[in-house]
Amino acid sequence: MPLKIRIRPEEKFYAGGAVLKNVGKHPADLLILSDSPVLRDDYLMNTEDRNASDAAEIYFLLQILYLFKGKGQPLDGLVIQTIRSFAQLYPNLQEHIDMIIHHLEAGEAFKALRLGHDILAMQNKTTPLTTLTPL
Repeated sequence: MPLKIRIRPEEKFYAGGAVLKNVGKHPADLLILSDSPVLRDDYLMNTEDRNASDAAEIYFLLQILYLFKGKGQPLDGLVIQTIRSFAQLYPNLQEHIDMIIHHLEAGEAFKALRLGHDILAMQNKTTPLTTLTPL
């Protein structure tokens, strides 16, 4: 199914293996006709940012699964195992983690990524997750 997106001036986004940027002074309406992963700039995490926190590391793994169509790939099990270990460190996030794993197992990588983005936003908004209730 085609995806219609509006890209703000100077906004970057990822689509099907390429990072693109609207260099115009006006928003651009785009129609993505293929079944390719698409991420807006605010959902893209650079490799340098992945070590900022435990939540950033988990988000980066979820981003990789989404961008490279993770369903059923050898890395999926390792990522799910890593996410379960994260949940042991932060039991207050268990409900979010359970939903992320549910979406990954159902092949819904973008839904899992959105939940990971929420965890990352919670960390950035309040206090580092390490002070929220690690074991």
